[in-house]
Amino acid sequence: MCGADASTLPPFPPVMKHIIAGTAGHIDHGKTELVRALTGVDCDRLDEEKRRGITIDIGFAPLGLGEEVAVGFIDVPGHERFVKNMLAGASGIDLVVLVVAADESIKPQTREHFDICLLLGVESGLVALTKADLADAEMREIVALEIRDFVKGSFLEGAPILPVSARTGEGLADLKEALRILALKVRPKSTASFFRLPVDRSFSIKGFGAVVTGTLVAGEVSDGEEIAIYPAGIRARVRGIQVHGRSVPKAVAGQRTALNLQGLDASSITRGDVLAPAGFMRASSLLDVEIRLLPDARSPLPDHARVRFHQGTSEVLARVKILGSREIAPGEKAFAQLRLETPGMSLPGDRFVLRQYSPMITIGGGVVLDAHPEKHRGAAGGALPSLASLAAGGPEALTLASLAGSPLGFSTADLVVRTGRAPAEVTRIVASLTASGKAVHLGGRLFHADWIERHRACALSALGEFHRANPLMIGLPREELRERILPGGPPDAARSILDALAGEGLIRLEKEYAALASHRISLSPEDERVMELLEAEFRQGGLNPATIEEIAASRGFDAARAQRIYHLLLSRGRLVRIKDGKVFHAEPIERLKAQLWELREKRPVIDVAVFKELTGTSRKNAIPLLEHLDAERVTRRKGNDREILPPPGAPAS
Repeated sequence: MCGADASTLPPFPPVMKHIIAGTAGHIDHGKTELVRALTGVDCDRLDEEKRRGITIDIGFAPLGLGEEVAVGFIDVPGHERFVKNMLAGASGIDLVVLVVAADESIKPQTREHFDICLLLGVESGLVALTKADLADAEMREIVALEIRDFVKGSFLEGAPILPVSARTGEGLADLKEALRILALKVRPKSTASFFRLPVDRSFSIKGFGAVVTGTLVAGEVSDGEEIAIYPAGIRARVRGIQVHGRSVPKAVAGQRTALNLQGLDASSITRGDVLAPAGFMRASSLLDVEIRLLPDARSPLPDHARVRFHQGTSEVLARVKILGSREIAPGEKAFAQLRLETPGMSLPGDRFVLRQYSPMITIGGGVVLDAHPEKHRGAAGGALPSLASLAAGGPEALTLASLAGSPLGFSTADLVVRTGRAPAEVTRIVASLTASGKAVHLGGRLFHADWIERHRACALSALGEFHRANPLMIGLPREELRERILPGGPPDAARSILDALAGEGLIRLEKEYAALASHRISLSPEDERVMELLEAEFRQGGLNPATIEEIAASRGFDAARAQRIYHLLLSRGRLVRIKDGKVFHAEPIERLKAQLWELREKRPVIDVAVFKELTGTSRKNAIPLLEHLDAERVTRRKGNDREILPPPGAPAS
């Protein structure tokens, strides 16, 4: 599938560790020759590379170091014009081999490549003093001293500086042993995130179809698994995996991986795309980040500067919105929001590099804190404490910050996308947050505990205000209360808040109403008189009652008092409001139901004329009453007629 005959290669030992090593260094310092001498593989695969004698694109080669560890070498170009290709290769490396020619010492691209390694968070490596056969002992020592001074204070301080010659073979055995020792010490890539592979190559092989390659930076992928290609979201199925030329059933984080994808054309996949499980990622044009400007940057980075954003194998143009300041000085750090001109596929914790728009030089880099933030306005200094918490706190802090900013809560699937962690890890985080009382599950979604407390207080306050304004009403309709405390939010969450308050004895839930547990209706003698007369008027009105306004006017009631008593009767169920807004006393409605069920024995289907005759109502009242009876399952419409249904509890006919 990927060039080698996998059937002739033995399987990997079950305990073998896989790490990725990258070369870095100036053009013509012998990076490609060194990799060829170590592995036997010529990484210059392009015709132009052969013709010009320089590396243009990234190349790959495997190196076995005994039964314990295998190294995947990524050889990167040294020419300044191809630094963006170097960045695509440097993404995901575990250790670096900094290549410095013994006859030339440190050069401009040595510095830029090393800066990139620092910005990407590389923590391990060594220095290969190449072309050792071209320098005498004194020259070697002078260059080694310069290198020690150059790497002082970095992760390479105290690292081995090994003279080697790809031409004579000098020092190659020592270099391999040093690589083996370093590789065994490299910290394994995190398994807390899901499978993710930034694509650095895509091509077709006759008989196999589309093949993509890249460094598996997190998780694992198995043969037969369904995956998605982001940002397009195209789905595909893996039908073959190779690691270092061997066919394997599964690839894991830290391996150079080639995947054969079923049902796709290789032209639909490009460098910078990302492979991951379907539904686990979402493109974003906004990133909250922490930026560090290199100490030797030529000038401060101003607010709204246009830059080249390199993350994974992608390059995207972006604007830098600096938060709480107007610029970042050389050597300084700051929080910022990157506004990408093309949506990217970053996750929290991803390292990135920033290059100047023009001329294209590396100026800084940093780490993604939030891959799906809200857009910050103005100076946005208020966002700084939250970002400082994210920088220090990891996925739990991001989960809490996300919950605090969301009135709708998050499902587990939402949190996978938001945090970039695997579902099992998200479940663990959620369990920890709920156990500590920092988050609460309501209606199948997770909410910040402070958010819940605010909305509990809002519900109690809304009910208190309502009772003060409407002392004779039993309570506020639940749906109206839900809209007050959680406008546009998930109904299940609001209902869960009300159920919890009721369970604690703070409110009462009666039919469709909610009230404070302490609320009691207290009627004055005049209220009692008005209620008795008002109810009598509706009762006597039967199925043709007057309106509340007509009754109040004819009886000389105070209009406001009559309205309060009217709503109290409605809330107690003594009056019934039907769909078109007409209001009847409950007793005539119940008598009508009984009449219909009695009529059913003789006449199970009636028309509107029969109903009008039965009830003595006008057509204006008859139609709304029939629709109410349909809703109450007393009748059922059949064309222009109504079928009378059996009464509750009656045996089915």
